[in-house]
Amino acid sequence: MRGTATSVLCALAVAGVTAVSGAPAQAAPVRGVLLATQSTATVRIDPATGQELGTVGAGAGAAVSRSGRLAYSRDVDPCHPDVEGCFGAPDLLTARRDGSRERVIVHNPEAGGGVALPDWSPDGTKLVYLWLTPGERGLNLVNANGTGNEQLVSFAGPGTFSPDGRSVAFVKDSDVHVIDLETREIRAVTAEGLAAMSAPDWSPDGQVIVYAGQTEFLTVPAAGGASVHAGQWPNLLDQVTAPVFSPNGRWVAFTATESSTNPEEPAVSRLFVAAVDGSRLTAVTDTYAQLTDWIRR
Repeated sequence: MRGTATSVLCALAVAGVTAVSGAPAQAAPVRGVLLATQSTATVRIDPATGQELGTVGAGAGAAVSRSGRLAYSRDVDPCHPDVEGCFGAPDLLTARRDGSRERVIVHNPEAGGGVALPDWSPDGTKLVYLWLTPGERGLNLVNANGTGNEQLVSFAGPGTFSPDGRSVAFVKDSDVHVIDLETREIRAVTAEGLAAMSAPDWSPDGQVIVYAGQTEFLTVPAAGGASVHAGQWPNLLDQVTAPVFSPNGRWVAFTATESSTNPEEPAVSRLFVAAVDGSRLTAVTDTYAQLTDWIRR
């Protein structure tokens, strides 16, 4: 489950295929389904065509466990009184894939804060999520039944579980970090200070982590080391957000703002797909939604 730390609760409210100028066609078809979060809903998107395939769950930032359970955020309270009326404060919920048996896992009682961007552990027993309050944010861990809620890291971005479920990757102080869930030891994976406050993602084999820079995505060995830049693209990209690996580990999808060489033309927020090395960059569709995952179906 992926996304940005500061924009999910503040800027999420803010089709056709668009070919990138000069970009070659993809050498192989991209398969699976992208999950992308909007202001109050999560949609399924075909990564090859950009077509929306319907909604997932009854809230934003939905994540799907391997067994098909959903986790997402939605304000279950009718109103948090505020001087200007009602103020939203999203809570963390789970449900079956068909929406039944919805349950509040973490209730957020304070206006101005919220819960966002959950991610399931591979065995479906735990969730990590972003907790936001005025002036503070943190990465929290909770059991899937709602017990054992705790903060793992303060002032960190959203996190994602490693494929073996033993670690969680997140961004803090412009670098990617990993926390060992057994020892609670935190180690820095990058040291270049290039990471945007956006959820990183693990390759399916757990060997590589992809993360967002300002104008590109980067990859780094999960054990640590030098980051690999996606390459110099002819496109004027900015605000790269939430890169996610394809289920086969060969592709990366992300959203970014693309500017024209003509300063009079407005910048456009788009969904892109590229090979892991940054080649074959292709704009799939225009969208303000932010990716949270790339699943098989």
